[in-house]
Amino acid sequence: MRKLIIALACASVPATLSAEQWQILGTRPLGMGGAFVAVAQGPIAQYWNPAGLAMASSKTVSGMEIPLTAGVELTGGIMKNATDIGSMSSQLSSIKAAQSATSGNKAITPDEAASFVKTMSLLNDMTGKGKGVLVQADGGANFKFSKVAVSINNFTSVGVTPFIDVNNLNLSRTGNSIAFNSNSGNGTLTNTGGNNYIQASADLSAALSKLDTTTTDMAYTLLCGTTHCGDASITNSMTLAHALAYYAQQNSISAAQISQAATVISQYAASAGPVVAGALNGQSYTQNGSNLTVEAASFTEIAFGYGKFMKFLDGLSIGGNVKMVNGRMATSTFQFMQNSQTSDAFKNMLTDSKSSWAPALDVAALWDVNTKYPKFPLNPKVGLVIRNINSPKFDMPDLIGGKYKLDRQARMGLALNPAKFWTLAMDMDLTKNKTEVNGFDSRELALGTEINIVNRKAFNIPLRAGIMKNMAESGSKAAYTLGTGINLLYMHLDVAGAVSSDRTTLDNKTSNVPTRVSVSASFGLLF
Repeated sequence: MRKLIIALACASVPATLSAEQWQILGTRPLGMGGAFVAVAQGPIAQYWNPAGLAMASSKTVSGMEIPLTAGVELTGGIMKNATDIGSMSSQLSSIKAAQSATSGNKAITPDEAASFVKTMSLLNDMTGKGKGVLVQADGGANFKFSKVAVSINNFTSVGVTPFIDVNNLNLSRTGNSIAFNSNSGNGTLTNTGGNNYIQASADLSAALSKLDTTTTDMAYTLLCGTTHCGDASITNSMTLAHALAYYAQQNSISAAQISQAATVISQYAASAGPVVAGALNGQSYTQNGSNLTVEAASFTEIAFGYGKFMKFLDGLSIGGNVKMVNGRMATSTFQFMQNSQTSDAFKNMLTDSKSSWAPALDVAALWDVNTKYPKFPLNPKVGLVIRNINSPKFDMPDLIGGKYKLDRQARMGLALNPAKFWTLAMDMDLTKNKTEVNGFDSRELALGTEINIVNRKAFNIPLRAGIMKNMAESGSKAAYTLGTGINLLYMHLDVAGAVSSDRTTLDNKTSNVPTRVSVSASFGLLF
Protein backbone atom coordinates (compact mmCIF):
# COMPACT_ATOMS: atom_id res chain seq x y z
CA MET A 1 0.00 0.00 0.00
CA ARG A 2 2.94 2.35 0.47
CA LYS A 3 3.63 1.92 -3.26
CA LEU A 4 0.03 2.83 -4.00
CA ILE A 5 0.13 5.99 -1.89
CA ILE A 6 3.49 7.06 -3.33
CA ALA A 7 2.33 6.39 -6.88
CA LEU A 8 -0.87 8.40 -6.31
CA ALA A 9 1.14 11.30 -4.94
CA CYS A 10 3.56 11.23 -7.86
CA ALA A 11 0.78 10.88 -10.38
CA SER A 12 -1.05 13.92 -9.04
CA VAL A 13 1.70 16.30 -10.20
CA PRO A 14 1.96 15.75 -13.96
CA ALA A 15 3.30 18.19 -16.54
CA THR A 16 0.36 18.32 -18.97
CA LEU A 17 -3.35 18.28 -18.14
CA SER A 18 -7.06 18.86 -19.29
CA ALA A 19 -10.75 18.10 -18.57
CA GLU A 20 -14.32 18.09 -19.87
CA GLN A 21 -16.03 19.57 -16.84
CA TRP A 22 -16.75 23.29 -16.65
CA GLN A 23 -13.49 25.03 -15.82
CA ILE A 24 -13.42 28.10 -13.58
CA LEU A 25 -11.45 30.50 -15.78
CA GLY A 26 -10.57 33.75 -14.05
CA THR A 27 -9.93 34.99 -10.53
CA ARG A 28 -13.12 37.01 -10.17
CA PRO A 29 -15.36 34.01 -11.05
CA LEU A 30 -13.45 31.68 -8.70
CA GLY A 31 -13.75 34.17 -5.83
CA MET A 32 -17.50 34.23 -6.43
CA GLY A 33 -17.82 30.46 -6.20
CA GLY A 34 -17.79 29.94 -9.96
CA ALA A 35 -20.96 31.98 -10.55
CA PHE A 36 -20.31 34.30 -13.52
CA VAL A 37 -22.56 33.41 -16.46
CA ALA A 38 -25.00 36.27 -15.74
CA VAL A 39 -22.23 38.66 -14.62
CA ALA A 40 -20.04 38.15 -17.72
CA GLN A 41 -17.95 41.31 -17.77
CA GLY A 42 -14.53 42.11 -19.16
CA PRO A 43 -12.39 40.08 -21.57
CA ILE A 44 -13.22 36.74 -19.92
CA ALA A 45 -16.90 37.35 -20.72
CA GLN A 46 -16.02 35.65 -24.00
CA TYR A 47 -15.54 32.35 -22.13
CA TRP A 48 -18.31 32.69 -19.56
CA ASN A 49 -21.00 34.21 -21.75
CA PRO A 50 -20.06 35.89 -25.06
CA ALA A 51 -23.43 37.66 -25.05
CA GLY A 52 -21.95 39.74 -22.23
CA LEU A 53 -19.55 41.31 -24.73
CA ALA A 54 -22.46 43.52 -25.85
CA MET A 55 -23.17 44.76 -22.31
CA ALA A 56 -21.61 48.22 -22.05
CA SER A 57 -19.80 49.04 -18.81
CA SER A 58 -17.76 52.13 -18.04
CA LYS A 59 -15.24 49.91 -16.24
CA THR A 60 -14.72 47.09 -18.74
CA VAL A 61 -15.51 48.28 -22.26
CA SER A 62 -12.17 47.04 -23.57
CA GLY A 63 -8.98 45.60 -22.20
CA MET A 64 -6.78 42.60 -21.58
CA GLU A 65 -6.82 39.91 -18.88
CA ILE A 66 -4.39 37.08 -18.12
CA PRO A 67 -5.86 34.51 -15.68
CA LEU A 68 -4.11 31.45 -14.23
CA THR A 69 -5.87 28.77 -12.16
CA ALA A 70 -4.80 25.40 -10.74
CA GLY A 71 -6.56 22.88 -8.53
CA VAL A 72 -6.57 19.31 -7.26
CA GLU A 73 -9.43 17.11 -6.04
CA LEU A 74 -9.29 13.73 -4.29
CA THR A 75 -12.45 11.98 -5.44
CA GLY A 76 -14.54 9.16 -4.03
CA GLY A 77 -12.74 8.99 -0.68
CA ILE A 78 -9.68 7.49 -2.38
CA MET A 79 -7.12 8.74 0.13
CA LYS A 80 -9.26 7.71 3.10
CA ASN A 81 -9.05 4.08 2.00
CA ALA A 82 -5.32 4.31 1.33
CA THR A 83 -4.75 6.04 4.67
CA ASP A 84 -6.85 3.50 6.59
CA ILE A 85 -4.80 0.69 5.09
CA GLY A 86 -1.60 2.50 5.99
CA SER A 87 -2.79 3.06 9.56
CA MET A 88 -3.12 -0.70 10.03
CA SER A 89 0.31 -1.47 8.61
CA SER A 90 1.78 -2.12 12.08
CA GLN A 91 -0.92 -4.69 12.86
CA LEU A 92 -0.44 -6.37 9.49
CA SER A 93 3.31 -6.44 10.12
CA SER A 94 2.76 -8.10 13.48
CA ILE A 95 0.57 -10.73 11.81
CA LYS A 96 3.27 -11.45 9.26
CA ALA A 97 5.90 -11.67 12.00
CA ALA A 98 3.77 -13.95 14.15
CA GLN A 99 3.10 -16.29 11.28
CA SER A 100 6.66 -16.48 9.97
CA ALA A 101 8.41 -19.84 10.06
CA THR A 102 11.16 -18.47 12.32
CA SER A 103 8.62 -17.48 14.96
CA GLY A 104 7.11 -20.94 15.10
CA ASN A 105 3.77 -19.81 13.66
CA LYS A 106 2.52 -18.05 16.75
CA ALA A 107 -1.10 -17.21 17.25
CA ILE A 108 -2.79 -13.93 16.37
CA THR A 109 -5.19 -11.89 18.47
CA PRO A 110 -8.84 -11.26 17.54
CA ASP A 111 -7.91 -7.61 16.98
CA GLU A 112 -5.27 -8.62 14.43
CA ALA A 113 -7.77 -10.89 12.71
CA ALA A 114 -10.19 -7.95 12.54
CA SER A 115 -7.48 -5.72 11.03
CA PHE A 116 -6.81 -8.35 8.38
CA VAL A 117 -10.50 -8.58 7.41
CA LYS A 118 -10.83 -4.78 7.36
CA THR A 119 -7.77 -4.43 5.13
CA MET A 120 -9.15 -6.97 2.67
CA SER A 121 -12.39 -4.97 2.56
CA LEU A 122 -10.59 -1.66 1.99
CA LEU A 123 -8.59 -3.21 -0.83
CA ASN A 124 -11.84 -4.22 -2.48
CA ASP A 125 -13.30 -0.74 -2.02
CA MET A 126 -10.27 0.92 -3.60
CA THR A 127 -11.61 -0.12 -6.98
CA GLY A 128 -14.83 1.63 -7.86
CA LYS A 129 -16.34 4.34 -10.00
CA GLY A 130 -15.40 7.86 -9.10
CA LYS A 131 -12.32 7.03 -7.02
CA GLY A 132 -9.14 8.81 -7.99
CA VAL A 133 -7.21 12.06 -8.18
CA LEU A 134 -8.22 14.91 -10.48
CA VAL A 135 -5.77 17.73 -11.19
CA GLN A 136 -6.79 20.77 -13.23
CA ALA A 137 -5.18 23.90 -14.62
CA ASP A 138 -6.25 26.60 -17.01
CA GLY A 139 -5.08 29.99 -18.19
CA GLY A 140 -4.37 32.19 -21.17
CA ALA A 141 -4.68 35.66 -22.64
CA ASN A 142 -8.03 37.36 -23.28
CA PHE A 143 -8.58 40.60 -25.22
CA LYS A 144 -11.77 42.64 -25.62
CA PHE A 145 -12.35 45.53 -28.04
CA SER A 146 -15.84 46.96 -27.59
CA LYS A 147 -18.16 44.07 -28.58
CA VAL A 148 -15.44 41.87 -30.08
CA ALA A 149 -13.10 39.54 -28.19
CA VAL A 150 -10.10 37.40 -29.07
CA SER A 151 -8.53 34.84 -26.73
CA ILE A 152 -6.07 32.00 -26.47
CA ASN A 153 -6.85 29.79 -23.47
CA ASN A 154 -5.68 26.37 -22.38
CA PHE A 155 -7.92 24.10 -20.27
CA THR A 156 -6.09 21.14 -18.82
CA SER A 157 -6.65 18.30 -16.36
CA VAL A 158 -5.48 14.79 -15.59
CA GLY A 159 -7.34 11.95 -13.94
CA VAL A 160 -5.62 9.20 -11.98
CA THR A 161 -7.86 6.17 -11.44
CA PRO A 162 -6.67 3.17 -9.38
CA PHE A 163 -7.58 -0.44 -10.07
CA ILE A 164 -6.93 -3.06 -7.39
CA ASP A 165 -6.66 -6.65 -8.61
CA VAL A 166 -8.39 -8.59 -5.82
CA ASN A 167 -8.09 -11.90 -7.65
CA ASN A 168 -4.32 -12.25 -7.51
CA LEU A 169 -3.23 -11.62 -3.94
CA ASN A 170 -1.96 -15.09 -3.07
CA LEU A 171 0.27 -14.62 -0.05
CA SER A 172 2.45 -17.60 -0.86
CA ARG A 173 5.12 -18.99 1.40
CA THR A 174 6.94 -22.12 0.19
CA GLY A 175 3.93 -22.95 -1.95
CA ASN A 176 1.33 -22.64 0.82
CA SER A 177 -0.92 -19.75 1.77
CA ILE A 178 0.04 -18.07 5.01
CA ALA A 179 -1.95 -19.80 7.71
CA PHE A 180 -2.79 -17.79 10.80
CA ASN A 181 -2.31 -20.13 13.73
CA SER A 182 -4.88 -19.95 16.51
CA ASN A 183 -3.31 -22.49 18.91
CA SER A 184 -6.66 -23.12 20.52
CA GLY A 185 -5.44 -26.00 22.61
CA ASN A 186 -9.07 -27.11 22.88
CA GLY A 187 -9.15 -24.93 25.99
CA THR A 188 -12.19 -24.00 28.01
CA LEU A 189 -13.51 -20.46 27.91
CA THR A 190 -14.47 -18.85 31.22
CA ASN A 191 -16.87 -16.24 32.45
CA THR A 192 -14.95 -14.78 35.35
CA GLY A 193 -13.31 -11.59 36.50
CA GLY A 194 -15.85 -9.41 34.74
CA ASN A 195 -14.97 -10.94 31.36
CA ASN A 196 -17.58 -12.98 29.55
CA TYR A 197 -15.32 -14.82 27.11
CA ILE A 198 -18.12 -17.23 26.22
CA GLN A 199 -20.32 -14.37 24.96
CA ALA A 200 -17.34 -12.72 23.26
CA SER A 201 -16.63 -15.96 21.40
CA ALA A 202 -20.27 -16.08 20.29
CA ASP A 203 -20.02 -12.50 19.00
CA LEU A 204 -16.87 -13.40 17.09
CA SER A 205 -18.48 -16.52 15.63
CA ALA A 206 -21.47 -14.52 14.37
CA ALA A 207 -19.14 -11.98 12.76
CA LEU A 208 -16.96 -14.60 11.03
CA SER A 209 -20.04 -16.33 9.67
CA LYS A 210 -20.84 -13.18 7.69
CA LEU A 211 -17.89 -13.76 5.39
CA ASP A 212 -19.13 -14.67 1.93
CA THR A 213 -20.36 -18.26 2.04
CA THR A 214 -18.35 -19.15 -1.03
CA THR A 215 -15.15 -18.16 0.75
CA THR A 216 -15.96 -19.36 4.27
CA ASP A 217 -13.83 -22.47 4.08
CA MET A 218 -10.97 -20.49 2.57
CA ALA A 219 -11.28 -17.92 5.34
CA TYR A 220 -10.81 -20.69 7.90
CA THR A 221 -7.76 -21.85 5.99
CA LEU A 222 -6.36 -18.35 5.84
CA LEU A 223 -6.98 -17.50 9.48
CA CYS A 224 -6.02 -20.95 10.70
CA GLY A 225 -4.72 -23.04 7.84
CA THR A 226 -4.41 -26.82 8.05
CA THR A 227 -0.73 -26.65 7.14
CA HIS A 228 0.39 -24.50 10.06
CA CYS A 229 -2.55 -24.42 12.45
CA GLY A 230 -1.85 -27.56 14.41
CA ASP A 231 -5.51 -27.94 15.32
CA ALA A 232 -7.66 -29.97 12.92
CA SER A 233 -10.75 -29.34 15.07
CA ILE A 234 -11.17 -25.86 13.58
CA THR A 235 -13.68 -26.45 10.79
CA ASN A 236 -16.22 -23.60 11.04
CA SER A 237 -16.78 -20.09 12.33
CA MET A 238 -17.72 -21.32 15.80
CA THR A 239 -14.57 -23.35 16.38
CA LEU A 240 -12.40 -20.65 14.83
CA ALA A 241 -13.97 -18.01 17.09
CA HIS A 242 -13.44 -20.29 20.09
CA ALA A 243 -9.75 -20.67 19.21
CA LEU A 244 -9.18 -16.94 18.80
CA ALA A 245 -11.08 -16.13 21.99
CA TYR A 246 -9.19 -18.77 23.96
CA TYR A 247 -5.85 -17.35 22.86
CA ALA A 248 -7.03 -13.88 23.89
CA GLN A 249 -8.16 -15.19 27.25
CA GLN A 250 -4.80 -16.85 27.88
CA ASN A 251 -3.01 -13.57 27.09
CA SER A 252 -5.22 -11.40 29.33
CA ILE A 253 -7.00 -9.69 26.44
CA SER A 254 -10.40 -8.57 27.70
CA ALA A 255 -13.66 -9.97 26.40
CA ALA A 256 -14.69 -6.42 25.47
CA GLN A 257 -11.76 -6.21 23.07
CA ILE A 258 -12.84 -9.49 21.47
CA SER A 259 -16.39 -8.18 21.01
CA GLN A 260 -15.01 -4.95 19.55
CA ALA A 261 -12.96 -6.98 17.06
CA ALA A 262 -16.12 -8.93 16.21
CA THR A 263 -17.89 -5.65 15.43
CA VAL A 264 -15.12 -4.67 12.98
CA ILE A 265 -15.18 -8.08 11.29
CA SER A 266 -18.97 -7.94 11.00
CA GLN A 267 -18.81 -4.48 9.41
CA TYR A 268 -16.26 -5.41 6.73
CA ALA A 269 -16.91 -9.15 6.22
CA ALA A 270 -19.12 -8.92 3.13
CA SER A 271 -16.76 -6.80 1.03
CA ALA A 272 -13.69 -8.60 2.38
CA GLY A 273 -14.90 -11.97 1.11
CA PRO A 274 -13.83 -11.60 -2.56
CA VAL A 275 -10.37 -10.43 -1.53
CA VAL A 276 -9.95 -13.29 0.91
CA ALA A 277 -10.77 -15.62 -1.98
CA GLY A 278 -8.25 -13.86 -4.19
CA ALA A 279 -5.62 -14.07 -1.50
CA LEU A 280 -5.96 -17.84 -1.47
CA ASN A 281 -7.08 -19.03 -4.90
CA GLY A 282 -5.58 -16.47 -7.26
CA GLN A 283 -2.10 -16.17 -8.65
CA SER A 284 0.75 -14.80 -6.59
CA TYR A 285 0.79 -11.08 -5.83
CA THR A 286 3.81 -10.94 -8.17
CA GLN A 287 1.26 -11.47 -10.97
CA ASN A 288 -1.08 -8.83 -9.56
CA GLY A 289 -2.51 -6.48 -12.16
CA SER A 290 -3.26 -3.56 -9.83
CA ASN A 291 -2.56 -0.32 -11.65
CA LEU A 292 -3.03 3.40 -11.93
CA THR A 293 -4.60 4.59 -15.15
CA VAL A 294 -3.66 8.15 -16.08
CA GLU A 295 -5.95 9.86 -18.58
CA ALA A 296 -4.87 13.32 -19.67
CA ALA A 297 -6.02 15.85 -22.21
CA SER A 298 -5.07 19.42 -23.02
CA PHE A 299 -7.38 21.71 -24.99
CA THR A 300 -6.03 24.98 -26.36
CA GLU A 301 -8.72 27.26 -27.77
CA ILE A 302 -8.12 30.10 -30.23
CA ALA A 303 -11.44 31.92 -30.10
CA PHE A 304 -13.12 34.91 -31.76
CA GLY A 305 -16.22 36.21 -29.99
CA TYR A 306 -18.93 38.79 -30.64
CA GLY A 307 -22.01 40.04 -28.78
CA LYS A 308 -25.03 41.93 -30.14
CA PHE A 309 -28.26 43.37 -28.69
CA MET A 310 -31.52 42.11 -30.14
CA LYS A 311 -34.28 44.53 -31.16
CA PHE A 312 -37.27 42.30 -30.45
CA LEU A 313 -36.65 42.29 -26.66
CA ASP A 314 -35.10 45.23 -24.84
CA GLY A 315 -32.04 44.25 -22.83
CA LEU A 316 -31.51 40.90 -24.56
CA SER A 317 -28.14 40.24 -26.14
CA ILE A 318 -26.84 37.16 -27.89
CA GLY A 319 -23.28 36.17 -28.59
CA GLY A 320 -21.04 33.41 -29.75
CA ASN A 321 -17.52 32.17 -30.25
CA VAL A 322 -15.96 30.62 -33.31
CA LYS A 323 -13.00 28.52 -32.20
CA MET A 324 -10.22 26.34 -33.40
CA VAL A 325 -9.35 23.84 -30.69
CA ASN A 326 -6.18 21.81 -30.39
CA GLY A 327 -6.66 18.66 -28.35
CA ARG A 328 -3.65 16.76 -27.08
CA MET A 329 -4.71 13.39 -25.67
CA ALA A 330 -2.61 10.99 -23.61
CA THR A 331 -3.11 7.92 -21.47
CA SER A 332 -0.88 5.51 -19.60
CA THR A 333 -1.22 2.59 -17.21
CA PHE A 334 1.28 2.11 -14.39
CA GLN A 335 1.52 -1.39 -12.92
CA PHE A 336 2.61 -0.32 -9.45
CA MET A 337 2.69 -3.88 -8.02
CA GLN A 338 5.27 -4.86 -10.64
CA ASN A 339 7.16 -1.64 -11.27
CA SER A 340 8.59 0.77 -8.71
CA GLN A 341 9.49 3.49 -11.23
CA THR A 342 6.78 6.03 -12.06
CA SER A 343 8.95 8.19 -14.32
CA ASP A 344 8.87 5.72 -17.24
CA ALA A 345 5.08 5.61 -17.15
CA PHE A 346 4.75 9.37 -17.51
CA LYS A 347 7.57 9.59 -20.03
CA ASN A 348 5.80 7.03 -22.20
CA MET A 349 2.48 8.82 -21.74
CA LEU A 350 3.87 12.10 -23.08
CA THR A 351 5.74 10.36 -25.88
CA ASP A 352 2.62 8.50 -27.04
CA SER A 353 0.30 11.53 -26.84
CA LYS A 354 -1.72 12.56 -29.89
CA SER A 355 -2.46 16.10 -31.08
CA SER A 356 -5.21 17.17 -33.49
CA TRP A 357 -7.32 20.20 -34.39
CA ALA A 358 -11.08 20.65 -34.65
CA PRO A 359 -13.46 23.62 -35.02
CA ALA A 360 -15.96 24.41 -32.28
CA LEU A 361 -18.81 26.82 -31.64
CA ASP A 362 -20.24 28.47 -28.50
CA VAL A 363 -23.61 30.27 -28.32
CA ALA A 364 -25.04 32.35 -25.49
CA ALA A 365 -27.72 34.80 -24.37
CA LEU A 366 -27.92 37.40 -21.61
CA TRP A 367 -30.98 39.43 -20.61
CA ASP A 368 -30.80 42.61 -18.53
CA VAL A 369 -34.36 42.56 -17.16
CA ASN A 370 -34.37 46.20 -16.01
CA THR A 371 -33.89 47.43 -19.58
CA LYS A 372 -37.34 46.04 -20.37
CA TYR A 373 -38.86 46.47 -16.90
CA PRO A 374 -37.14 49.41 -15.17
CA LYS A 375 -39.08 48.99 -11.91
CA PHE A 376 -38.20 45.33 -11.44
CA PRO A 377 -36.30 45.07 -8.11
CA LEU A 378 -32.61 44.12 -7.65
CA ASN A 379 -31.66 44.71 -11.31
CA PRO A 380 -31.66 41.01 -12.31
CA LYS A 381 -29.75 39.52 -15.25
CA VAL A 382 -30.32 36.02 -16.62
CA GLY A 383 -27.75 34.21 -18.76
CA LEU A 384 -27.34 30.97 -20.68
CA VAL A 385 -24.28 29.62 -22.48
CA ILE A 386 -23.70 26.42 -24.46
CA ARG A 387 -20.06 25.58 -25.11
CA ASN A 388 -18.78 23.28 -27.85
CA ILE A 389 -22.25 22.96 -29.30
CA ASN A 390 -20.96 20.78 -32.15
CA SER A 391 -19.13 18.33 -29.80
CA PRO A 392 -15.75 18.35 -31.60
CA LYS A 393 -13.75 15.12 -31.79
CA PHE A 394 -10.01 14.58 -31.39
CA ASP A 395 -7.60 11.77 -32.21
CA MET A 396 -6.65 9.38 -29.44
CA PRO A 397 -3.09 7.96 -29.14
CA ASP A 398 -2.25 5.25 -31.68
CA LEU A 399 -2.10 2.55 -29.00
CA ILE A 400 -5.77 3.19 -28.18
CA GLY A 401 -7.17 4.50 -31.43
CA GLY A 402 -10.56 6.01 -32.04
CA LYS A 403 -11.82 9.50 -31.25
CA TYR A 404 -12.24 11.53 -28.09
CA LYS A 405 -15.45 13.59 -28.07
CA LEU A 406 -15.50 16.88 -26.24
CA ASP A 407 -19.10 16.91 -25.07
CA ARG A 408 -21.12 20.10 -25.15
CA GLN A 409 -21.68 21.92 -21.88
CA ALA A 410 -24.66 24.07 -20.92
CA ARG A 411 -24.71 26.44 -17.96
CA MET A 412 -27.19 29.06 -16.80
CA GLY A 413 -26.84 31.93 -14.39
CA LEU A 414 -28.69 34.61 -12.45
CA ALA A 415 -27.19 37.86 -11.16
CA LEU A 416 -28.72 40.46 -8.83
CA ASN A 417 -27.46 43.91 -7.87
CA PRO A 418 -29.02 45.07 -4.59
CA ALA A 419 -26.74 48.12 -4.87
CA LYS A 420 -24.26 49.52 -7.39
CA PHE A 421 -21.35 48.19 -5.32
CA TRP A 422 -22.91 44.79 -4.53
CA THR A 423 -23.43 41.77 -6.80
CA LEU A 424 -25.08 38.42 -6.02
CA ALA A 425 -24.81 35.56 -8.50
CA MET A 426 -25.83 31.93 -9.01
CA ASP A 427 -24.79 29.41 -11.70
CA MET A 428 -25.95 25.88 -12.41
CA ASP A 429 -24.66 23.34 -14.91
CA LEU A 430 -27.53 22.06 -17.05
CA THR A 431 -25.44 19.15 -18.29
CA LYS A 432 -23.74 16.41 -16.32
CA ASN A 433 -20.11 16.67 -17.38
CA LYS A 434 -17.56 13.87 -17.43
CA THR A 435 -14.07 14.13 -15.97
CA GLU A 436 -10.80 12.27 -16.49
CA VAL A 437 -11.45 10.20 -13.34
CA ASN A 438 -13.45 7.19 -14.48
CA GLY A 439 -17.00 7.37 -13.11
CA PHE A 440 -16.60 10.78 -11.46
CA ASP A 441 -19.04 13.29 -12.97
CA SER A 442 -19.43 17.01 -12.43
CA ARG A 443 -22.51 19.20 -12.27
CA GLU A 444 -21.73 22.35 -10.32
CA LEU A 445 -24.11 24.57 -8.38
CA ALA A 446 -22.36 27.87 -7.62
CA LEU A 447 -23.35 30.80 -5.40
CA GLY A 448 -21.29 33.95 -4.96
CA THR A 449 -21.16 37.60 -4.03
CA GLU A 450 -18.92 40.60 -4.64
CA ILE A 451 -18.75 43.86 -2.70
CA ASN A 452 -16.68 46.77 -4.00
CA ILE A 453 -15.43 48.64 -0.95
CA VAL A 454 -14.55 51.94 -2.64
CA ASN A 455 -16.23 51.39 -6.03
CA ARG A 456 -14.39 54.11 -7.92
CA LYS A 457 -12.88 53.85 -11.37
CA ALA A 458 -9.42 55.02 -10.24
CA PHE A 459 -9.24 52.88 -7.10
CA ASN A 460 -11.19 49.93 -5.73
CA ILE A 461 -10.71 46.89 -3.51
CA PRO A 462 -13.27 44.15 -4.20
CA LEU A 463 -14.15 41.44 -1.68
CA ARG A 464 -15.60 38.18 -3.01
CA ALA A 465 -16.96 35.00 -1.46
CA GLY A 466 -18.82 31.97 -2.69
CA ILE A 467 -19.77 28.34 -2.36
CA MET A 468 -19.78 25.55 -4.95
CA LYS A 469 -21.09 21.99 -4.80
CA ASN A 470 -20.95 19.08 -7.21
CA MET A 471 -24.57 17.98 -7.54
CA ALA A 472 -23.65 14.96 -9.69
CA GLU A 473 -21.94 13.19 -6.76
CA SER A 474 -24.13 12.45 -3.74
CA GLY A 475 -21.16 12.23 -1.40
CA SER A 476 -19.64 15.51 -2.55
CA LYS A 477 -19.38 18.29 0.02
CA ALA A 478 -19.38 22.01 -0.62
CA ALA A 479 -16.25 24.02 -1.33
CA TYR A 480 -15.92 27.59 -0.10
CA THR A 481 -14.21 30.39 -2.03
CA LEU A 482 -12.70 33.77 -1.23
CA GLY A 483 -11.14 36.42 -3.43
CA THR A 484 -9.89 39.96 -3.40
CA GLY A 485 -7.63 42.29 -5.34
CA ILE A 486 -6.75 45.86 -6.07
CA ASN A 487 -7.94 47.98 -9.00
CA LEU A 488 -5.68 50.99 -9.51
CA LEU A 489 -6.48 53.20 -12.49
CA TYR A 490 -6.65 50.69 -15.35
CA MET A 491 -4.58 47.96 -13.68
CA HIS A 492 -6.27 45.03 -11.96
CA LEU A 493 -4.48 42.48 -9.77
CA ASP A 494 -6.66 39.75 -8.25
CA VAL A 495 -6.27 36.51 -6.28
CA ALA A 496 -8.75 33.85 -5.22
CA GLY A 497 -8.90 30.38 -3.71
CA ALA A 498 -11.31 27.51 -3.03
CA VAL A 499 -11.20 24.90 -0.26
CA SER A 500 -13.51 21.92 0.23
CA SER A 501 -15.28 21.42 3.54
CA ASP A 502 -14.50 17.70 3.21
CA ARG A 503 -11.24 16.60 4.86
CA THR A 504 -8.96 13.58 4.65
CA THR A 505 -5.64 12.32 6.04
CA LEU A 506 -2.42 11.70 4.12
CA ASP A 507 0.29 9.21 5.14
CA ASN A 508 -1.18 8.87 8.65
CA LYS A 509 0.64 12.08 9.55
CA THR A 510 -0.86 15.02 7.73
CA SER A 511 -4.45 15.33 8.89
CA ASN A 512 -7.34 17.67 8.12
CA VAL A 513 -6.33 18.00 4.45
CA PRO A 514 -9.11 19.36 2.20
CA THR A 515 -10.14 17.00 -0.60
CA ARG A 516 -10.45 19.90 -3.05
CA VAL A 517 -8.21 22.96 -3.38
CA SER A 518 -7.97 25.60 -6.12
CA VAL A 519 -5.96 28.81 -6.41
CA SER A 520 -6.08 31.57 -9.01
CA ALA A 521 -4.36 34.83 -9.87
CA SER A 522 -4.91 37.29 -12.70
CA PHE A 523 -3.55 40.50 -14.15
CA GLY A 524 -5.63 42.83 -16.28
CA LEU A 525 -5.64 46.19 -17.99
CA LEU A 526 -9.26 47.27 -18.29
CA PHE A 527 -10.43 50.65 -19.62
